[in-house]
Amino acid sequence: MPKIIATLKPAGIAYAALLAAASPAFAHDVPAEAANKQVVLDFYQALNTADASGTTSTQIQAIAEKYLSPDYVQHAEPLVDLPGPGTARDKLVRMFQAMPAMKAMPAPRTIAVMAEGDRVMMLTARELPDPATGRLKQAYIFNMFRVKNAKLVEHWDVGTPIMPTPGAGAPPSP
Repeated sequence: MPKIIATLKPAGIAYAALLAAASPAFAHDVPAEAANKQVVLDFYQALNTADASGTTSTQIQAIAEKYLSPDYVQHAEPLVDLPGPGTARDKLVRMFQAMPAMKAMPAPRTIAVMAEGDRVMMLTARELPDPATGRLKQAYIFNMFRVKNAKLVEHWDVGTPIMPTPGAGAPPSP
């Protein structure tokens, strides 16, 4: 028996156990975390379904209203300073509305979804065209959201950069 435990009285042992169980590292609300993960998964399913049908520009407003909080905060570098008036959610909706329908691509493959409290992290993989060669390359994307009241309130992401090979020139024409 470790020396410190041997010197504790029974009440001290019970108190130490209570503190350990109450520490943030162990105090998980598993049903709330599962619900938060489901919000993120449902959001991506809605986006992927709209992408697959080529209707993202017409469906994005309803998707945003259902899944993104009105006070949504965007931390993802390319999306932080989107132009125009309004909230981050408004700007994201306008960006998707302005995008032409993309050539159908397979939906990203979900590798992992993890939650801790109100944060959900999702790792996906997707094959994207390499700008230098035009060939498909595997890209990995980490997204993290903070969820509150079944809405996404903050977003961060980082992905595998797909950069042209130095000296490779322009990608081949389609």
